[in-house]
Amino acid sequence: MKSLRIHLRLVSLALLVGGFLAGFPQLARADIKLPSIISDHMILQRSSHTSVWGKAAPSEKISLTLGDVRGQAVAGPDGNWKIVLDLSQSKEGPFDMVVEGVNKITVADVLVGEVWLCSGESNLVFSLARSTGGAEEAARSTNPRIRQFTVAYNPITEPQDQCKGAWMVADPTNSPGFTAIGYYFAKDLQKALKVPVGIVRSAWAGTVIRHWLSEAAFCAEPGLKEMSDLTMQQFADYPKLKKAYPPAILDWETKNNRKDRPADPATFAAPGIDESDWVKVAHLNSPFKAMGLPDAGAVWFRKKVILPSNISQNPFISLIVHSFDQTYLNGKKLGEITEATSLGLDTLRIYKIPPDAYKVGENILAIRVFTPTEAAAFGSAKIDVGLTTINLPGEWLAKTEFELPPLAAKDYPQLPKDPGMRPGALYNGMINPLTPCTFAGVVWYQGANDLGRTGSQYNLMLKTLIGDWRARFGSQLHFALCQLTNTGKKTSSLGSSNWANIREAQRRALDVPGTSLVNFIDLGEEDVHAPDNRKTAGERVALSALANVYGQKNPYSGPIYDSMKVDGNKAVISFRFVESGLVARPLPSDYLPTYSAKEKIPLVRNSPESELEGFSICGEENKWVWAQAKVDGETVIVWAPSVTKPVAVRYAWADNPTCNLYNSAGLPASPFQTGELK
Repeated sequence: MKSLRIHLRLVSLALLVGGFLAGFPQLARADIKLPSIISDHMILQRSSHTSVWGKAAPSEKISLTLGDVRGQAVAGPDGNWKIVLDLSQSKEGPFDMVVEGVNKITVADVLVGEVWLCSGESNLVFSLARSTGGAEEAARSTNPRIRQFTVAYNPITEPQDQCKGAWMVADPTNSPGFTAIGYYFAKDLQKALKVPVGIVRSAWAGTVIRHWLSEAAFCAEPGLKEMSDLTMQQFADYPKLKKAYPPAILDWETKNNRKDRPADPATFAAPGIDESDWVKVAHLNSPFKAMGLPDAGAVWFRKKVILPSNISQNPFISLIVHSFDQTYLNGKKLGEITEATSLGLDTLRIYKIPPDAYKVGENILAIRVFTPTEAAAFGSAKIDVGLTTINLPGEWLAKTEFELPPLAAKDYPQLPKDPGMRPGALYNGMINPLTPCTFAGVVWYQGANDLGRTGSQYNLMLKTLIGDWRARFGSQLHFALCQLTNTGKKTSSLGSSNWANIREAQRRALDVPGTSLVNFIDLGEEDVHAPDNRKTAGERVALSALANVYGQKNPYSGPIYDSMKVDGNKAVISFRFVESGLVARPLPSDYLPTYSAKEKIPLVRNSPESELEGFSICGEENKWVWAQAKVDGETVIVWAPSVTKPVAVRYAWADNPTCNLYNSAGLPASPFQTGELK
């Protein structure tokens, strides 16, 4: 009888516990979950230590099968688990990868090959579809052994474990959206190694390097302390300044009779209005005063925009306006920034274009700029329609709605400058979720948005990023550093060049072991986003990877400055990566300044009698002059009649230099400056 009572009590307890757990199913079991990058069509790195990871209930046993490879793990107290696989001898597949615990997940069509992380700014975002010859390449791109995972844009203040994205297999449907440089890089790598190649694109346009550094690394580096302290103080101060600005400026406008008084917007924004009294303006990226427009008040701008038939589902317009705006397409308001909603001076604004606001073919874009203070300006505008970005420079129509008189006193409230994304914001959302991944290396292409930095600052941040990422990935990843291309108008100026400063900072990052420099100094044009030569750029990155990571003996770098010695009034420059000799490549007399230009223009020559162009030299008086230069075996001799005691030499030191030093492999010499990095 006693045993029966005990049995009944145990049954009751079991029912009670079971009912309790039924009410809280997460305490009873938790399904295995995999991150988005471990999904159908993925490529796993062939290595002896390739990671697969995910979430489960604490202490849950996990098993994994991939072809003949097996792995097991037990979830930790936080539910995280990781299985490290030896795939160094694995066949390439395709496999169905089966992960089992309390549930079973099958990841279909998995390959084993080489996987590279492609990160940085817009030149890696730039798609195959937008590149010259990209449509033709995409049409013949079917190759199941080339795949891309695109990490969704996600700036965020705290490090994330997950990112959004999906694997795409190269074919005419998917390939147009591949990063153009990454696609050609993967194509050459796959052809040479005869294994599958995956590229993980985690990049975003208009980003500075501190966005990609973890905030902890940025703030901990002693050499960046002054910069990081200032940056973090700006973030601390901004909310207070932003909150104080709207009531202050509105009060000032009222007291000084400078409030906005908008007319009917249809008078200026509607299609089909009379434009006979509008004036043509050629350069938007200028102060209004320089264009003959009011320095303060309200001014309208109009432009015809041709939109293609293959527009994406989420088109948008992005603008930089110095003050406040209202933006219309075909008379429909897309958005506005007012005193109350402004995020800061010259802040990029992005307005979505709803389906009922546009049509295929001709559209009318109208933008109203209101400036209550002074120094009205309109920076830039472009429309993103998916695979294509329509830049809107050139000629616009403008009309003044009303003008405000000049200010006698400049005591108006200052619009605070938005500090933008916090340091580490893109690392948190777009790199940290990838840190359990196993990669062969990193293709890093970034720097154009750090042009205001000194070379030494950027160099230190780049070296810090390399060390930070290697520590967080737990691997001495090879970094293929893409050097900024030539861009802008050619000039004869010997002045400073922000582009050259960053290129030099990138070159000097070669001090870090396990890095290589990929030089694009001959692939650009006046437009920084020129669609040309993405194929050559990707091929050069592949040459670098094949030599530095896979041990192939192919030439992969143009000449890189090694040392300088002075011989009388001449400087003798020695190089690495000379290959079979240095070459002075013949220069044309004229060239096309942009890919779309219809006529060639004369090539700027600064040393027309010299065998080599692009060299300048400095004497003890610290004055730079254009130099004569010639190849002498594996060195270059540089001199100028006015310099008797050379102190320093520069090569290709300009935004868009004319330069012609190559090696026998046909690869261009990297720009450089001797002496200390400023």
